[in-house]
Amino acid sequence: MIAPGELTVHVGADATGQTRITSLHQRYPQRVTTALHSDGRFPNAAVLCVQSPSGGTFSDDDLSTTVVCAPGSHLVLTTQAATQVFAGDGPGARHRLRFTVHSGAVLEYLPKTLIPQSDSLFTQTLDVDVAEGGRYVGWDAVAAGRIAHGERFRYSRVDTAVTVRSGDRVIARDRQRFSPGAAILLDGDYVATQLVITPGQPAALETVRTALRSLSGVRSGAGEIPYRSGVFVRLTADEAPALRQAQQALHAAVRGFVPTSQLKRSA
Repeated sequence: MIAPGELTVHVGADATGQTRITSLHQRYPQRVTTALHSDGRFPNAAVLCVQSPSGGTFSDDDLSTTVVCAPGSHLVLTTQAATQVFAGDGPGARHRLRFTVHSGAVLEYLPKTLIPQSDSLFTQTLDVDVAEGGRYVGWDAVAAGRIAHGERFRYSRVDTAVTVRSGDRVIARDRQRFSPGAAILLDGDYVATQLVITPGQPAALETVRTALRSLSGVRSGAGEIPYRSGVFVRLTADEAPALRQAQQALHAAVRGFVPTSQLKRSA
């Protein structure tokens, strides 16, 4: 039985090196498109888009997303549009994500911005387990609200937590808990985080910092994750175009650190 809101995706590489879906379970309101091989730089990577027919996340939604990337696979997982979080009589929208990246695999998770509407509640937990030799690139962005409607920090709460593991060791934890009072502490209408997890491989810190220095309209910082396992970036932006430019620049920079084996298979 597939629970409501469940999405489970397993991917692997076929004999030609192309990434294929090996197992898929999905149930409303989470649906995915057919896997496409449309990435110009990595044509063997599978590009998968999560769609929400409901148009957003409601107060009684309890979503679960599980992704497993087998050795040699490369998955780019994104979302159709920004996620609207609606208020309601329920306990608040919840989303639990569990990602497993095996050695030699790559997972890029690039969801669109989360937009919490007035009085809404949203809780998200993300657990990422990356084996030595695997790579994970993740992005997460939260807006102050429906800014075009004059809503800024009028939601009840947004609570996001991330735990990163490699092998049997927790290598990083991060938690953000936003409430309307956060407005006096944040210097922008958008807060974004990038995680680049590369256990046992060179970190991309200097490359990331170079990309950050080229940006305008954002305030940012970057540091190395413990055990030289990757890079953590946090930034704030005043406007959506600046946020989008930052994401594109950072993503382009860290893609240069995708394993050489992936580049060879895509050549």
